[in-house]
Amino acid sequence: MEQPTGTPTTPAGVLAAANTLVADLDETMWVARTSEELVEAVVVAERLRAHLAALEAGVLAEVHARGVAKGELAWGSTAEWFTHLAGTHRGTGHQTIRQAEVLVHERSATHAAMVAGRVSPEQAAVIVDAVDRLPTDAQVRADGEAFLLDAASRLNATDLAKAARHLVEVADPDGAERKTEKELDRQDRAAHHGRFLAIVEDGAGGIRLRGRGTVEDAAAIKAALLPLTKPQPAVDPTTGEENVDPRDHGARLWDALVETCRHALTTDLPPDCHGARPRIAVTTSLEALQEQIDWATLGTDFPTNGTAVTDDGLELTPATIRRMACDADLIPIALGTQGEVLDVGRTSRLVTPAIWRALVCRDRHCAFPGCTRPPVMGHAHHIVPWADHGATSLENLVLLCGHHHRTIHHTPWQVRLNPGDGRPEFLPPPRPGAPPPTWIRTRRRE
Repeated sequence: MEQPTGTPTTPAGVLAAANTLVADLDETMWVARTSEELVEAVVVAERLRAHLAALEAGVLAEVHARGVAKGELAWGSTAEWFTHLAGTHRGTGHQTIRQAEVLVHERSATHAAMVAGRVSPEQAAVIVDAVDRLPTDAQVRADGEAFLLDAASRLNATDLAKAARHLVEVADPDGAERKTEKELDRQDRAAHHGRFLAIVEDGAGGIRLRGRGTVEDAAAIKAALLPLTKPQPAVDPTTGEENVDPRDHGARLWDALVETCRHALTTDLPPDCHGARPRIAVTTSLEALQEQIDWATLGTDFPTNGTAVTDDGLELTPATIRRMACDADLIPIALGTQGEVLDVGRTSRLVTPAIWRALVCRDRHCAFPGCTRPPVMGHAHHIVPWADHGATSLENLVLLCGHHHRTIHHTPWQVRLNPGDGRPEFLPPPRPGAPPPTWIRTRRRE
């Protein structure tokens, strides 16, 4: 390999020289740098990472096209050679080679966005896989790629994958619905047959729980336990002052399980009686429960893949919902539900049950970018404070978890509802020397 001395004349030499320049930062005392320098360093490093990934994709595509790994290096395939060279997982190596070919030869717009540092390697992988699942019409795929590239400027790779899934469902609703329904049913059957619960001693004076079950089981368990996990102030026995609950979420969830079991032991109900049935809210409709709905005609506020969604994001098929309706108080939530007052104006500061359900239906979870804490951990935040004559209405509320509720109240972060679609979006505080911030939001977990 060419050494990084003088002016490099080969691609490897250019990269080696760049590596030498970057090595000058190895001994940097980051503790002595300003916050702005630290943030900017991470921003530029991510752009460089994307650029290098795009460059590597071009090289790998050519290596594969020439058959260098098999013909000249005696490896079984390009993927095997690259997996060994990169020290990565076998599946990752094969995926990298496949995506490199598509990225360079078919998804040139995505490749260019990586070179410019606008799209991360993870986002590019999502786009390549999603466009490959679209109908083969060239214009449809070009439009789909453009849509996802635009979405990538606002969404991380996880949320972009959800947007990509939705795009595929819209492009081929019948196929996507059948595939998703079949897969969920298959998973549900496998999870049911493999269900178990084990309570074993850990050898240190305690126990461990291990188990698995269906999403239907999870919906009932969460509906019973999560309302009991609200933090409780701890009273100092010496001063009588209230302090923050010292338990983390896992400890509170364990205590909720124990409390629920103790309640069952002290309740005078026969073993075959359910007592008060669990109440589980799902975003669906009466037509779906009655098997009268064409899911492909629903808007983006409903699941378009034939499923219903609980408050905390569990996907349940209509068949599962209909089965659970025999044994649980289900609360179907649908936009446009008749007979519910969604605006109480100035008559009350607290949200009504109807407004809360509509808020959960719209926002799904904490609406702050990157947060997916479920509604049971959330607050209804007045965008225009009630004390400043803000209405207690859906048009003036946003669902926030406790942490981000405090963030909005006590920091320069701002929140509003987008004038176009009425969804929450947030404005970060300005940074000295940086371009003015823009409104951002996280795609809802469907």
